[in-house]
Amino acid sequence: MICPSCNHDNPPESKFYLDCGAAISLECGACGSGLPPNSRFCNSCGAPVAVQAPPVSPERTPVPAPSQPSSFAGGRYQVQRFLGEGGKKMVYLAHDTTLDREVAFALIKTEGLDDTSRTRIQREA
Repeated sequence: MICPSCNHDNPPESKFYLDCGAAISLECGACGSGLPPNSRFCNSCGAPVAVQAPPVSPERTPVPAPSQPSSFAGGRYQVQRFLGEGGKKMVYLAHDTTLDREVAFALIKTEGLDDTSRTRIQREA
C-alpha cells in the first residue's frame, strides 16, 4: 500500500504509514463507512475508494536536525543524515567504513548525568 503523502510502500497489514507515521484509516468518501486497508471499493455503497493519508499530527512532525557532525570515532562512522532525537540520545544514519555498511549511530547526551547513569551507559555501550 503506497502512502499518498510520502510515497513509501507499506505492507498490507500496516496500521500506520512506515515513513511518515500517519495512521492508516480508510473511509468511504461517499457514505463514510470504515474500510479495511487495500479496499478499492466501498463494501457498503460500492463507491470507488480514493486513499488519502490523514494529516500528520504535530507530535509526529519530523524533528529538525541539529548542526550535523560529519563523522564519529576518528572517521570510522561517516554521517549521512540525522534520524531523530530522544531524551537521552541523538541518532544518525552513518556508514561504517570498517564493515562497509549502514548503521544507526546513537550519540548519548551526557549533560546532567550522575555517576550511576554514566556507569549504566558505559555498561550498555
